Amino acid sequence: MEWGLFTLTFIFGYITCKLLYFLKATRTSFHIIRASQLVAVGLLVQSMEDFYYAKVYRMEKMIESGETDHNITAFSYRMEEEVSYFKKRSIQTLIDLHPDVFKQLLEFEDWPAAMKFLEANKEIVASFLARRKDD
Repeated sequence: MEWGLFTLTFIFGYITCKLLYFLKATRTSFHIIRASQLVAVGLLVQSMEDFYYAKVYRMEKMIESGETDHNITAFSYRMEEEVSYFKKRSIQTLIDLHPDVFKQLLEFEDWPAAMKFLEANKEIVASFLARRKDD
């Protein structure tokens, strides 16, 4: 009788340990996925800033070189279309990369929703993207 009780206690403890480890690993994976979403969207926003600066710089150079207003306007429209396509495609790629199990963790489905998600978590992204003195 004693050995049976010891065996049952051991089995119960082992199963409890495995279950708690599984739950901790699941929670950790959810946090990692959320953090990777935040970092990815934050980097996309930084690339949008770079697109804007490149556009302004190119337009200034076009004006300095004497390009016509028509060419400058055409360049501006073309750049806006490229940026719009980049936004749409990058968010869709982020969504497509999530397996079905993790689709429920997504808090955005398009660019405006991704910006709201980023705004709600801006402290996390800012601390990640901040440059440190030792870097």
